Amino acid sequence: MHIGVLLPHTKLYGGVKRFLELGNIFTQKGHQFTVFTPQGDQPDWFAFKGDIQPFGQLKNYTLDALFFTEPRFLPEIINSTARKKILYFVRGNENLNKIKQAGNIEVFANSSNMLHLAKKKFGITAFPAFGGIDTDMYKPDSLPEKPHSPFTIMAYGRLTEGRKGTKYVVKACEKLYHQHKNIRLVLFDTPVDEKMKKAIEEFNTAVPFEFITHHPIEKNPELFRKADVFVAPEKKAGWANTAVEAMASGVALIATTSGTTDFLFHEKTGLVIRRNRFSVARAIKRIMADNALRLQLATAGLEKIQDFNWKNLADNIEQHLKK
Repeated sequence: MHIGVLLPHTKLYGGVKRFLELGNIFTQKGHQFTVFTPQGDQPDWFAFKGDIQPFGQLKNYTLDALFFTEPRFLPEIINSTARKKILYFVRGNENLNKIKQAGNIEVFANSSNMLHLAKKKFGITAFPAFGGIDTDMYKPDSLPEKPHSPFTIMAYGRLTEGRKGTKYVVKACEKLYHQHKNIRLVLFDTPVDEKMKKAIEEFNTAVPFEFITHHPIEKNPELFRKADVFVAPEKKAGWANTAVEAMASGVALIATTSGTTDFLFHEKTGLVIRRNRFSVARAIKRIMADNALRLQLATAGLEKIQDFNWKNLADNIEQHLKK
């Protein structure tokens, strides 16, 4: 098959990384995979094995399937000659009414969250294409029997996107620091514009912290293993990528239900929280005080996340497209 996808760019975003990962697997399987962006820009952070072309070249390609993730690209999709046209529903804030009206576009959901939202809000029955994660890359040799000293709390540091909930983690840590001095906060991000860069440069808190930027993705496992607990208080997430990566690295997870309902089960594979500093602080405090709980959650989470590797997802999509 020849498969394509329309992406807004090839910068480091979860929705972009999804298709670069899948593209590499489909290429290994013997299919052709082409990424189309407005300018045909190459990623400088990922070794992509497929083809990348500007939007203007789309008319020259005969595709078996063409994916897109943003409804604003609907005109390009409608005008394409692709045999199957598929919206991969990855963000809960997208309006799918125009997709529904177009009539000949299939919808994939990247998680149960998006599957249920598509049905409940738009009356669309989506195809479940949940995942993924490179489980071989992230899986640790063993889990640390004791936490770090100081106890290390990690969160995604995308400060300019409020839906990521970084501020709740910072506020929770500041609350905890008044009582427990033996903690530190680790944030990470790769800023892709000046606004993000400025927000990181100006970030500060009373809690001892480290803000890691431009960390190579191939070294992400060692990044996550700096943490004793990973906190993801997101909203309107499809598939919570950083939460998945932390869990696959053997780190205890604290998160909202946003983008996590397929792998996060309260008191079993992690702790489910509400989206406020008090709920975040209580959950962190529980794990700090109970090392057996930390190990129990990390072990169960690591086992559960193995179901969602990229290869399983690619096989699922391939079988569906062949039908």
